[in-house]
Amino acid sequence: EGKAAGYLIGRHRECDLMLTDRLVSNRHCVIFMESSSDGPKAWIEDLSSNGTRIKGTTIGRNNRRLLNDADEIEISPNCILLFRYPRHRFIGRFAEAYKLGPLLGSGHFASVYKATSTTTGRLVAVKLFLNARRVSSFQQEVAVLMSVTHPSILSLRETFDEADRVYLILEYCPLGELFNLIIDRSKLSEPDTRHIFTQLFDGTQYLHERGIVHRDIKPENILVVDASLTVKLADFGLAKIIGEDSFTTSLCGTPSYVAPEVLANSKERQYSIPVDIWSLGVVLYICLCGFPPFSDELFSPDYPYNLVQQISEGLYEFPSPYWDAIADPALELISAMLCVDPDKRIGVREARRHAWMVGEEDATSEISEGLEGLGLKRRRGRRERTLICEMEGSRVGTGLSEETVRPLREVKGAGNVLEKAKKVAEGKVKGVENEKEGKKEEVETVQASEVEDERGEPVDEA
Repeated sequence: EGKAAGYLIGRHRECDLMLTDRLVSNRHCVIFMESSSDGPKAWIEDLSSNGTRIKGTTIGRNNRRLLNDADEIEISPNCILLFRYPRHRFIGRFAEAYKLGPLLGSGHFASVYKATSTTTGRLVAVKLFLNARRVSSFQQEVAVLMSVTHPSILSLRETFDEADRVYLILEYCPLGELFNLIIDRSKLSEPDTRHIFTQLFDGTQYLHERGIVHRDIKPENILVVDASLTVKLADFGLAKIIGEDSFTTSLCGTPSYVAPEVLANSKERQYSIPVDIWSLGVVLYICLCGFPPFSDELFSPDYPYNLVQQISEGLYEFPSPYWDAIADPALELISAMLCVDPDKRIGVREARRHAWMVGEEDATSEISEGLEGLGLKRRRGRRERTLICEMEGSRVGTGLSEETVRPLREVKGAGNVLEKAKKVAEGKVKGVENEKEGKKEEVETVQASEVEDERGEPVDEA
């Protein structure tokens, strides 16, 4: 191993990073790189009697430790530095660095391949964009992925820019989508689901603390790494960095998983990070019973509510016999996540500490009374079960647009409920017929399977 020149931090003028805090030593610590068989590694050596801390642990004077990406280095209580390994953006040379393997999935303008590093033999996933500069979501996805590092978020290794294409080198998850795991097992056990959601809540909390909203959380965008059900949140093509206390107004996401506030009229639409909690609530529901809480497949004369109405009004149940064996705290958590009012919806920190998440599975009289007070008694009547594997629409994701959502929203206010149901079933309510004076609302439209670039040209995301 060879030691390279270091980066000196302290109060002295000769330091590479000079600080003025009186608690910082003249030469406080040094960061340096060392080459190894696994590639360059960063180390930090503590030179101060005042102490340098990593994640709250003091390194100790003249001691060193290996730095991990996103380690927080506490120089003093008033000075905390965030360490990052550089993300490499190479011009060309992809074919020299990686050998493409089988296609894992594709869209109109992006495809995902399994690939192998030609130097290390490591397996990776390669997301290939053709005409990438026309895809606005490409730049958005790269911006988000390069700013985050978390065990439960799919990591971006590096990128390659070539004349007509861009390669994103991503972490490879051998077991594929959570969607397929649910189909294979029909549903997941409570312990397995709890383990998965511990990771998802941790990853989502990390995003939200940094002002990032994912906006398209669903089983297809949760990847499984191994048999112990290590999972990664993936596909940040619709993610948005909105900042603290900020909102966004785009109509986007996958219909079965979007929150009610996303479906609001364009003039009233304003939403923020709680939309991710709603989507996670839908995923939690699906994991435990194997079918979705909201679906157009449920529409019938006895249940005359379309998908938009079900979501907007929070119309879902825990039908028997599918939910009979599930502990009441799980139902309570789902109901707190699927709260129509985003201001009353449970937050990710609270969800992470919920009784069901910490293993307090047995229903107590206190919790049961709470469920009754919320009108969450289990429904004893059987209802036709809509298996998630039969819902091709939920997997492919019909794109959201004001033209498709408006007629469904407007049926809600016309006549009695059976007349509304009949109109929807017969397809008599159309967007054009409901427009006043032929004018369409102007709205930013982003679909789960199709996005638009700045010139309004449709561009598909893999």
